[in-house]
Amino acid sequence: MLVYSNPSSLSVWISAVLLLSLFVSATGCGSSSSVKEPSGTVEELRAENAELRKKLKEARTEAASLQRGETIKVLSTDVYFRSGSAELTEKGVQELKKVAQRIRTDHPDRTIRVEGYTDSEPIGDNLKDKYPSNWELSAARAARVVRHLRWTHDMDPKRFEVVGFGSYHPVASNETAEGRRKNRRVRVAVLSKSPDNVPQAEE
Repeated sequence: MLVYSNPSSLSVWISAVLLLSLFVSATGCGSSSSVKEPSGTVEELRAENAELRKKLKEARTEAASLQRGETIKVLSTDVYFRSGSAELTEKGVQELKKVAQRIRTDHPDRTIRVEGYTDSEPIGDNLKDKYPSNWELSAARAARVVRHLRWTHDMDPKRFEVVGFGSYHPVASNETAEGRRKNRRVRVAVLSKSPDNVPQAEE
């Protein structure tokens, strides 16, 4: 399986596919009086074209997977956070102790992304001053996890990314209570890049 480390590599493959497609179309659509390549050559080009398209599809899938990273833990916010807040429960504190140990043992030099998600239920009126929308709530919970790992487990803050997705990436239907429960979550993932590859702000 091919993996593209930068956008320019992907562009080269796309250009190759387009050129081959045009060439195959041109050789296959000439008039009966035109000089044609042997059929075997055309078939070979078509086969190569199909193979390139397949590799492009695989590369895009692989790139998307690398961008999302490898999941370390998915925390159910119903269990690990207090209702309607970004405060961890005691169970959440204990679970993050295990997460921190796994990061240290298995991924000591990798970037960690913490993603917050909610269901589609609107924020209650009593919470809107603190969390105007589900984006703020999801981001606050993800940030709370990072702060805990940073201060309680003395982890390098440069290694972390915090993302709040709100209700826009459900893993289940929001039409049922069980589906909404699954959608209220925080995902801790390890990315393929190291902290040294994160762009630095200009002085």
